[in-house]
Order: sequence, then structure tokens, then C-alpha cells
Amino acid sequence: MTTTKLIVSSVSKEERQEIVALLNGVSIFDGSEFNPVNNPGTSGSLAIAPSLPANADQVTSNDVPDTDRPESLETVLSRSDQELNDLSEAIARITAELNAQGNLSLEKVPQGLRILLQDNDDRMMFPRGSAKITPFFSRLLDELAPVFNRIDNRVIINGHTDSANYPESAGYNNWNLSGDRALAARNVLEKGGLETQRVLQVNAMADRMLLVPDDPLSARNRRIEIMVLTQAASDTLYQFYGQYGVKVVKPIADRLQ
Repeated sequence: MTTTKLIVSSVSKEERQEIVALLNGVSIFDGSEFNPVNNPGTSGSLAIAPSLPANADQVTSNDVPDTDRPESLETVLSRSDQELNDLSEAIARITAELNAQGNLSLEKVPQGLRILLQDNDDRMMFPRGSAKITPFFSRLLDELAPVFNRIDNRVIINGHTDSANYPESAGYNNWNLSGDRALAARNVLEKGGLETQRVLQVNAMADRMLLVPDDPLSARNRRIEIMVLTQAASDTLYQFYGQYGVKVVKPIADRLQ
């Protein structure tokens, strides 16, 4: 937590209030007991941090939240990390129920939760050269769609192909194919109930980021990646395109360099 302490001690009162307010709003679940396998009518509750008091500039990473104080930076980061773990476990349960362990894998990365849906020797997500999702993967995405409606953070969908070549006369290539497949995955998720505004980007990656570079035609290279972004990752992306995040993120980054 050295970086957290450094940020807290390096910013002004106003900036510190903004950071604490931002991090107090990064909850991934609307309810702390959410489990997509349980009855959807069963809801949990999550204590909302109270409004920032006048002495919010005194909040440090060592503070322990109680009924009179907002959550500290350390506590918020720890809680968000636990929510990502809970989300990962819920998706893993759905995967196990559909016997899809060979086709879906999860990885926690600094930017959030990375969900890989990919071909293996037994199942293909798409027929060769096609962007039409096969029934098994369509059902898997349909089952996952309600999970993403219970998170606060945005989602990015990336399409990847292997390195199979297409003749110029085909009028199709790996860029078109990966983009169309990512869009097809988004369409299935939305038909399954995913709220449109949850999706921040849909990207075509072609064969530029192979999972198995030593075997460019490997089935593992043909995949859809769903990234559940942290709030910080979302803000950084918005900042890159010039919309949000500049006021707080950029001045702090400049100061710490």
C-alpha cells in the first residue's frame, strides 16, 4: 500500500476529497451478496459510505471505517478487490455448470477482470471464416449476461483470430473477422439482457496478440476477451479520449513523476 500512502500524502485537501469520493463509488456490485446462481429475487445489501465530512483531508490509508467516518482508501481498494474475487467465483460456477472449463478462463489483472472465451479441440466458438456464434457459446454468453448487469464498471469486448490467411479475392481478412466476432458476442450478450451502456468498447485485434505465438494456427488464439474494467482503468480510457478523469488523474500523475 506504499503507493496509496504516497498519493494521499502528495495531494491537496480538495484533491484528496475527490479521490476518496471517487474510490468510495467504485463498488462493482449493487449488493454485497450477489450470486448469479442464486434466486434472482434474493438481494443483498451494501453499506454506502456516508458523505465526506469537512475533515476528509485527514483520511489516511490507516483509517478503519466505522459509522462516523467514510471508508479509507485502503479499505475501499481492499473491498473492490474482494468484489472482483466474488465476481470471478460466480462466473466460475456458471462455467462449471455448463462444463465449459476448457473454453473459459479468468485472470485478474491490474485493469480489472479478464475473461477469455476460446476454442479448444472439442468446441469452436465460430465456424471457420464465420462470425456466427455456435449454440454452445451462445448459451454460455446468455448465461453470463445477467452477471454484468450487477456491476458498476464498464466492459470492453475484444475479438481475436488465429493467423490463417485469406486470399485478397475473398474480400475478408482477420481484421474484419475479429471485429465481426466481437460485435456478435456483444449482440448475444445484449439479447441475454446485458444493458447497452455497460459496453465501453468493442475492438478488432486480428492476430496481433496471439496467446500461442509459437503455433499461430492454434485454437487458443481464436478467442473473445471480455475485460471488466476497474474504475481507474475506465477513467484512464476516458482521459485518453479527452472526456473524463483529467481534473484528478492528470495533476496527480504529473506531481508523482
